[in-house]
Amino acid sequence: MTFSAGKMGGYFGRARREPGHAVADQRRPGKLSETMRARLLAMRDPALSFTDQVLSSACNFLTTILLARALGLEAFGIYTMVWLALYLAMSLQLGLIVSPMMSIGTKEEGAEAEAYYTIVFVHQAGYVVVASGAIFAALTFVAGTDSTLAEAALPGAMAAASYLTQDFLRRYLFARRRPAGILLIDVINQALKLGALAALWQAGMIGVATALWAVAGAAAVSTLCGLSMSGPLLWRRQVLASVTRRQWRSARWLVLTGSVQWALSYSGLLVTAGLFGPKVLGALRAAQSLLAVLNVVREALENIVPPLAGKAFAERGMPGLHRALRRAMLFAGLVGGATVLGLGLFGPWLLHRLYGGEILEFDWVIIWYAFAFPMALTSLVLGCAFRALERTRPVFVASLVGGCFNLLAVYPAATAFGVAGLIAVTLLSELAALVVLVMLALRVPGLLASAPAAPLGGRMTTAPAP
Repeated sequence: MTFSAGKMGGYFGRARREPGHAVADQRRPGKLSETMRARLLAMRDPALSFTDQVLSSACNFLTTILLARALGLEAFGIYTMVWLALYLAMSLQLGLIVSPMMSIGTKEEGAEAEAYYTIVFVHQAGYVVVASGAIFAALTFVAGTDSTLAEAALPGAMAAASYLTQDFLRRYLFARRRPAGILLIDVINQALKLGALAALWQAGMIGVATALWAVAGAAAVSTLCGLSMSGPLLWRRQVLASVTRRQWRSARWLVLTGSVQWALSYSGLLVTAGLFGPKVLGALRAAQSLLAVLNVVREALENIVPPLAGKAFAERGMPGLHRALRRAMLFAGLVGGATVLGLGLFGPWLLHRLYGGEILEFDWVIIWYAFAFPMALTSLVLGCAFRALERTRPVFVASLVGGCFNLLAVYPAATAFGVAGLIAVTLLSELAALVVLVMLALRVPGLLASAPAAPLGGRMTTAPAP
């Protein structure tokens, strides 16, 4: 027995009105299969992205353990000093190029998207040249008579160039919705890096400079693989100026925010290196590595939330952005709370097991550091919401408040209370930045709280953001 579409619709309409008539939907299994297939496809990209973040965080954690054990805490402290310069370059790249790309690029389609990303590639190439040259000059100047740091200047600059480009490609591929490509280049990078470092350690040839060369080589090979998956791109010279202006409108506050956040995150380590020497710096960095494992969550939010928030705002306006923000905030709160509890119970024991006796006197710092994680996640989610609105000044203002407090208080606290003073200032700075960001978000109607809606001609309209 067959039915036309119209008859089927009428028949099921009667079935709903007449419960006594049970009807078997012959098309239902097919519908369920199609629905399930669509859901699985929708889940594939987030699953691949999360797998990549787990892989990267786990491998970076293993790299820290390997280097700390192979180099010793003092040499590992010197390696960390080189890496602090790269972290500054990474923060600037994130604000100047990557964050605008993640929010703006998802709004473009077709040839416009290809032309937009081509201009972003040009920006990235110029930035890498400037950043790697600046790192080489800075390390050469700071080294002075320190031969170990001087020898690390060139490999440090090369590692910066390769690492910055590889990280940009990861985020670019995510913006273009190619998570399988991200996973591939990260597997290549991490496998080569860990393999090379382990081989150098076993051969007795590992040092600060050779470790940096290994990192640079692995990232360079990964970058070449990533470039092969970067297309399609389209060069349109006439849009160079307009894209650059649009990027800058979004980036002008974010790049300043990146600088301030770098100072907020690492000024304590710089003061540690100056006051207490590279050994204490290496110990603190090793302790922070336990939290670095959890960067899988932070990186996942950084990659997933901006495109989702931008798309939600573009399609459904402020109500859509509010719903996306609410879900992300709930996730950040749950993960942050679990982190504090877990590290409070097991953090010191893990440090002993991973790094041995050298770090015994610093095992307590992991418990203090844990409280910064939920605050950082919440600030990140709120920042993504402002980026979706293309209003990045509030993110800068919040970071500036936290950074200024950090810079003003870190040295007096360190001289008065030692390492405990450093960590206390870090926590208070994170809290100050978060409080300011929440206060500014509350001023945007409908962002943190649902905006009041009023009926207008049978339709509901929501108050727009100012």
